[in-house]
Amino acid sequence: MRDYILNEAAFRDRTFAFPRLQRFVRNWFSRRYLRKLEQFDDYMLSDIGLTRADLHYGQTLPYDVDPIAELSRQCAVRGRRHK
Repeated sequence: MRDYILNEAAFRDRTFAFPRLQRFVRNWFSRRYLRKLEQFDDYMLSDIGLTRADLHYGQTLPYDVDPIAELSRQCAVRGRRHK
């Protein structure tokens, strides 16, 4: 699944003049969003299916990986494991 996401991102990047720069900027904004989520308490984070460790993990990913997509994938895997 991760390969699919990376290939999809690479294909989508070909439509822009500076695809790598566009991906870095988009992922930078995603990281800013994750930083805003750190202000929530643990109860609110659990309601949306995240933990503080997930937020920290998302911010430590390389800038060419979309942290929101990676966290969504990780939460889906975690959900399948608990069923």
